[in-house]
Amino acid sequence: MYSSRANLVLGFHGCESSEQDRLITDPTYIRSSSASFDWLGHGMYFWENNPKRALLWAEQKKKAGSILKPAIVGA
Repeated sequence: MYSSRANLVLGFHGCESSEQDRLITDPTYIRSSSASFDWLGHGMYFWENNPKRALLWAEQKKKAGSILKPAIVGA
């Protein structure tokens, strides 16, 4: 589908379903992480061209107890 366009990159963010809803409906909302353990620095993380990996990350967060209902958002 979009893989044939070399200049197009889609990012997928794994999150809680309530955050997914807010990211889609509120254009002013972006929750940026600033935790000391952020491995790529502060900000919002996206899996490049990989919605399955973003969902897997969210499902792992559910197992750890920090997410109730895993979801993803594409950008």
